[in-house]
Amino acid sequence: MYSVSLTTNIDIPPDQLLKIWRRPKILLKEAKNIKKLDIVKRQKNKVLTDWEVEIDDVVLKWRQWDKLDAKKGTISFMLDKGDFAKYFGCWQIMPHGKNKTHLRVDVSIDWGIPKFEPHARRKLQKVTARVFKEFTLAIKDAVQKS
Repeated sequence: MYSVSLTTNIDIPPDQLLKIWRRPKILLKEAKNIKKLDIVKRQKNKVLTDWEVEIDDVVLKWRQWDKLDAKKGTISFMLDKGDFAKYFGCWQIMPHGKNKTHLRVDVSIDWGIPKFEPHARRKLQKVTARVFKEFTLAIKDAVQKS
């Protein structure tokens, strides 16, 4: 299991940042590694999405639930099914001064390759961190352009 925590600052109010999780397809324009992002189902504060992401010429596919809590400024997510053994985490949207926001993600991934994992531990940790750094920057770019 790999865990990554990343934080970035964005020069917009927190409520504007929440729109990414209401309209996640905005990310397709900004995140070069996201090849496909489809909304499967919407509920009151939940979204089920299908993802297809290319990482180092490897295409990974999964379906995840995102649960939005606008009052707390959190979006928790977890794997429904896909190419990982386990995948879960939380985005936190925290006000930081006037019209500024801290965006933090905490994610844990079990790549589900126990025999190979000891030999590739450093590489998998770097890939996990890079993917979520790219997602974080894509969110920042998408929100600032919209």
